[in-house]
Order: sequence, then C-alpha cells, then structure tokens
Amino acid sequence: MFAQLTNRWRHLLNQIKSNFQQLIAQVSQLKQAISSLKASSEQLQATLPQLEALQADLERSVAKFEFKTQPRLERIQQRLEHIQAELDKYQPNK
Repeated sequence: MFAQLTNRWRHLLNQIKSNFQQLIAQVSQLKQAISSLKASSEQLQATLPQLEALQADLERSVAKFEFKTQPRLERIQQRLEHIQAELDKYQPNK
C-alpha cells in the first residue's frame, strides 16, 4: 500500500513538473512574441512619417492631374455633343 501511495505521489509530482516545464516554455514563447511585436511596432512607427509624406505627395499629384485634365475632358464632352447633334440631323424623324 505504501508503494502504491509513493507511486501516485511520484506520478503527481511528475505531472506537476511537466506542467511547470510547459508553462515555462509557453511564457518563453510569449516573451518572444511580445519582443517581435514591439520591434514590428517600432518599425511601423518609424515608417509612418514616410507613408504620410507619400500620401500627401499622391494627393497633390492627383489634384494636379485632375486640374490639368478637366479642361480637356470638357472639350471632349463638347465635341461629343457636337457630333451627336450632327448625327441627330441625319436621323429620320419618328
């Protein structure tokens, strides 16, 4: 009977030891993940000013493009209207 109790305690202690080892491994993995997240966050924060500058440049370029193309689009629209008016002259009346 004493031998059975000793074996149960050994088994229980081995389980506790195994659980602690697993916990230590998981804490280590968590520390590595936190470290990686911190490094990624710092890299993102360092990149943000560049991205903001790029966004501002793109917005200026789009505004400039729209400003330059607007008169051309208006002329194209006028010519299309003129062509349509000329075509309508030669359409048989309904």
